[in-house]
Amino acid sequence: MRVLQVEDDDTTAKAVERMLRSKGYSCQSTALGQEAIELAQNNDFDLILLDIVLPDMDGYEVLRRLQSAEVRTPVVIQSGLVDQGTANMEPGFGVKDYLVKPFTKKQLNERIESALDSRDTETPPANANAAEDPDDDPASRRQFTRVRTLKSAQIIYRNSNCVIDCLILNMSDGGAAIQPADFVELPETFLLKIHHGPTYRCQVRWRHGNKIGVRFLD
Repeated sequence: MRVLQVEDDDTTAKAVERMLRSKGYSCQSTALGQEAIELAQNNDFDLILLDIVLPDMDGYEVLRRLQSAEVRTPVVIQSGLVDQGTANMEPGFGVKDYLVKPFTKKQLNERIESALDSRDTETPPANANAAEDPDDDPASRRQFTRVRTLKSAQIIYRNSNCVIDCLILNMSDGGAAIQPADFVELPETFLLKIHHGPTYRCQVRWRHGNKIGVRFLD
């Protein structure tokens, strides 16, 4: 079995490669979403392991472009950003399961088997040719884009004395990836107020360049 891993954390990528090769699987890894799209288009992979936060684009954009290119390879999301909210992906984008970092070899094997089983047993939907209808499939794509489109928000800390504008790159019930307007050293906890939306108390979980991953505490 051939697996494409899209993961920008070198430690995680190498650990997953070792896990897969110990099972006799072939694994090719890349840290870039664009390269992953090209590899998936030009190679016959059985499964894609996809991180959400990547240097050049987020995992949701990778999914959209794979669908546009008619790449039907099953996808398992592997991310430290979200919990089970990741499983609530819109149907039709190839997402079969999810892995929350850090995960064990056993969990990886279980998710792979589940994804491949679903691929082998699923039947084409009744509207499998709906892409020919301009009023059907494009609307579905627009809906997905709205859900995942960038949102504006504010970071509030130090008893509301410090307010910084930011973008929410992606979000689930458990957390979000955000990009502050200015590079700043944030405290481990702060408030995230979404424009025309709720306010969350957040805890910093990771930093990657100017992107920050947070977990919602409330």
